[in-house]
Amino acid sequence: MNKKRITAYIVSFLVTFIFLVYFLLNLDWVLLSSILAKLRWGWLGLAILTYLVNILLRAMRFQSLIYSRPVQLRQLIPISAIHNLLMYLMPAKTGDISYIMLVKDRLNLPLTEGTATLLAVRFYDFSVITVVLAGILPIIRNDIPEWVLQPARIFLLAASLGIAGVITFLAISSTKKLRGRYKNPVVNRLVAGWNNLIAGLVEIRNSRSSLRIALLTSGIWLCIYTNNFLIGRSLGADISYVHIAVISIVMVPLTLLPLQGFANVGTHEIGWASVLVAFGYTYDTALAISVGSHFLLLASIVVSAGIVSLIAYAVTRNRQNIIQEND
Repeated sequence: MNKKRITAYIVSFLVTFIFLVYFLLNLDWVLLSSILAKLRWGWLGLAILTYLVNILLRAMRFQSLIYSRPVQLRQLIPISAIHNLLMYLMPAKTGDISYIMLVKDRLNLPLTEGTATLLAVRFYDFSVITVVLAGILPIIRNDIPEWVLQPARIFLLAASLGIAGVITFLAISSTKKLRGRYKNPVVNRLVAGWNNLIAGLVEIRNSRSSLRIALLTSGIWLCIYTNNFLIGRSLGADISYVHIAVISIVMVPLTLLPLQGFANVGTHEIGWASVLVAFGYTYDTALAISVGSHFLLLASIVVSAGIVSLIAYAVTRNRQNIIQEND
């Protein structure tokens, strides 16, 4: 682990600690206990089911993006679950890198292919978020405060320019490669890796799976929004999809900040509490719901990853037993 990552984790630990101290001092624990005591387990069960569907859709998306050889879905579902868990738990999206390591270790995919497919995933994520935001912003602009509307417009513009920039860059890079031989073998490896990465991204761009990947990505984000909606309902909050849409508008820029707590501690609470207050909730109630929803979201992610891991283990053991019996 390099020094920059160690420093980032230390800073993230401090950020997490500061927020936890703030919650300990300012949270109405009696109110939170009352809300959790009236937990609606049916809604929570549906939230966990939605997250399981989310993991499946992510695995299907990875399957569509991997271009060197066909990969079975059953191999990617556990990878999707572990990657999703680490991505949520680790600060500032550093857990995202785990996908590259997982597919290299379990599927023997090159680092460049793992990196290319992960970058493609994030491109499709931002593209879908941008399209959804462009579609809902005109509808809900009269229902949201100005402090949410203006940053949303700025993010929409920046994201649109970024997407256009990526498309243009790939169009230019597909016809040009870094050439030349260098005395330093490390430089030669970096140049070769860069060319392979660009070639992989171009191959993904030229594939016939673009529509399928876009639809899978839309389904993934629908699952995310639905999961948040169901968790809010399980806490007894009179929350609507409009609330969830606005929360997502606030959360996306917050999750891109370089300073993050572990498991989105602080980021989740700021996004949820600020929006709920804007829609008329008292600060104490909004903070209690935001902390409660964060706990249930984390629980649903951990439980979903556990269920998938157990199923994957059972399937693997069953296949091994069948092989041994045949031998």
